[in-house]
Amino acid sequence: MHYSRCFDKSLVLRDGIRLTSRIWLPIGNGPWPALLMRQPYGREIASTITYSHPEWWASKGYMVIIQDVRGMGSSEGVFNGFTQEASDSSETHEWVRSLKECNGKLGLYGFSYQGFTQLTGELNSKPPDCLSPAMTGLNIKDHWCSDGGAYWWHNNIAWGMQIAALKMKRENNLLAWEKIRLSLENKNYLREGIDILKKYDPNSFVLEWLKNLNNDLPFEEIKPISTWIKKPMLIIGGLWDPHLKGAFDLYKKSKEAGGSPEILIGNATHLVWWEGLQEYLLNFFDKHLKFDEKFNYKDHKIEKKIWNISLNKWEELDNKFYPEFIFGLKSNGIANVYVEDGSLTINSKGSGWFTIVNDPWRPTPSDGGHLGPNPGKFNRNIIDKRLDVGVFQTNLFEEDKYFKGVPKLEISVKSDQPNFDICIALSLVEDEDKKVNQFSTGFLRVKNSKINEECVYEVTMHPTNICLIKGSKLRLSISAAAYPAIGVNPATGEENIGAPSANHRIVSLSFILNKTFMKMTPFF
Repeated sequence: MHYSRCFDKSLVLRDGIRLTSRIWLPIGNGPWPALLMRQPYGREIASTITYSHPEWWASKGYMVIIQDVRGMGSSEGVFNGFTQEASDSSETHEWVRSLKECNGKLGLYGFSYQGFTQLTGELNSKPPDCLSPAMTGLNIKDHWCSDGGAYWWHNNIAWGMQIAALKMKRENNLLAWEKIRLSLENKNYLREGIDILKKYDPNSFVLEWLKNLNNDLPFEEIKPISTWIKKPMLIIGGLWDPHLKGAFDLYKKSKEAGGSPEILIGNATHLVWWEGLQEYLLNFFDKHLKFDEKFNYKDHKIEKKIWNISLNKWEELDNKFYPEFIFGLKSNGIANVYVEDGSLTINSKGSGWFTIVNDPWRPTPSDGGHLGPNPGKFNRNIIDKRLDVGVFQTNLFEEDKYFKGVPKLEISVKSDQPNFDICIALSLVEDEDKKVNQFSTGFLRVKNSKINEECVYEVTMHPTNICLIKGSKLRLSISAAAYPAIGVNPATGEENIGAPSANHRIVSLSFILNKTFMKMTPFF
């Protein structure tokens, strides 16, 4: 049984560019409230990798519009990424509301780039009635491109290659499409991806980001419109999503603008979400797009929830500490050799030292977390047995302890090279140290340090919410590489960050622990 009918329709923008949308309508007589998604991947797909098909939304009484953004799919123009969307979004909103099938109510949905297109528009344009940005952020450098100045190697290149392949398909350059696809399938993109992008998509924003980071150039600042982000908004984030800090930042900005946003931070990666979210999102739209004059949306409960990783349950999201932790690190010099040597102690000062060597021939690997090739929970037991990883862990917890917020590590380091990386992982250790369940990672790229001089650095990790359960241990792992989540640092200050090469230098890092400690900071 069909619950909708669909057709394509075009909008001609003020500058003459034609944007193509696919529209799904419920069976029956309208008009209806509209749900709009603006995306670059093909209106036929409609982000069904994470969302129910538009037919489902239409069956619930919504007119659904999936638009190919400028320069992608069947829309005219040149795709330049983030900077192009403000005026196109505002014109599209006005157009949707003018369609005879629309009753004037407009809600926005979509994740990642489609989440970003919900947040940018022309300053004086009419805001949507509600929006639901998921797995997204506004700060290009910190929410899309890098952690601690370290470029997201695997994520950014794979994404840039996908966009380039779509452009090649659009140009009917099938040989280029095949080359890009093969490079992704055989994982050669980690080595040759930048060169492929320079050849087939030389203006890619992924290349621009890498150039900006390598040369310490500024990133364009994108400011949200206060009248938009104070509207009813459901922010969706994932504990394993690379844009999670963007979700918290958006929540903070909405509150500062006078909004009352809802926020759900679930047990999700960028592409794999939790059951029940589609129905929750439907209820959100029903409240804000179908209410009558007697309904006041301000009276309904504003949900603020976050998933607890170890307890497997939802909890209220707030900014309190449970309790506030300070951890000291201790080692007699071989925390990278024997697990027993490195200790993580609650509310006590650190002491001792240890040294690790980063050999670019066999860089410390990464997986899981928010940037690894297989994001999510990950047992890093094998990685932590390597001698280029320093390991510090607590004794068995005698009672449950909540560990909630943004972990930060202040660490004192001496390096024999001016450029290096510090890579951190936090894990919950169970089953006599056999299960090392990584739950948060963090990275810092250091440039132009003074050789063999002790300096203190701060590494910010991924936000987390976990109960350190009775009988488990907390482990902190320290390395000088996390490949391919971030590219291997050549240590020379040159731009060949990425896959190991003959020009990459060996780096020795010595950590002085009496000035090293870890603390928790608020989500927002």
